[in-house]
Amino acid sequence: MKKLIATLLTGGLFFLTACGNDLPEDELVGNGQAFEMQKISDDLQASSFPFQDKEKFITLTQLKDSVKELMGDQYWPEIDLTKEELEQKTGITEDMYVDFLAEKQVMDAHIDTMIIIHAKEAEVGAIEEALERYRESIIEENRSHPQNLCKAQASRMETIENYVCFVQLGADTTLVADKGEDEIIAYCQEENERALYVLEKGILE
Repeated sequence: MKKLIATLLTGGLFFLTACGNDLPEDELVGNGQAFEMQKISDDLQASSFPFQDKEKFITLTQLKDSVKELMGDQYWPEIDLTKEELEQKTGITEDMYVDFLAEKQVMDAHIDTMIIIHAKEAEVGAIEEALERYRESIIEENRSHPQNLCKAQASRMETIENYVCFVQLGADTTLVADKGEDEIIAYCQEENERALYVLEKGILE
């Protein structure tokens, strides 16, 4: 009985293969679409797509918290910018990104800032240009404030996949103030590099 069933199945597969080209065109298209849809479904279920795996997906708040944990008391940004304030300061509009996080100090006279933009893929370049213009404006605004100027000159922007990160950190520069501008800039650059390292690690892992 088993041999008979196997023979019938084999014969049926041969018949379908041999006669497949004789099927009406709309049936061929329908069968092909059904096969492709099933294949896509199987591939998605088998994948480890980061947005489906909650253990691997990291939020912008988690990225910020990882920087705060690293820098401790030397992380000074403390209030969030609204989307309106972000647009006012940088020119980055809501239609350019998926999500954003931006923190600055309470007093405008202090300039420690961190901005993370999860950009829409087509807007990455435009956001980079906007943040570079923002950086240049801060440098110009602080020409007469040496310590702030050093922080602005040491600021960094880095794109990690579709995340555009701007870090202008350094906190208490009085620790190196008596060593001159070059030392202040170097100190702030080191703090920014530490922050970017943590952001890159969080985004890519």
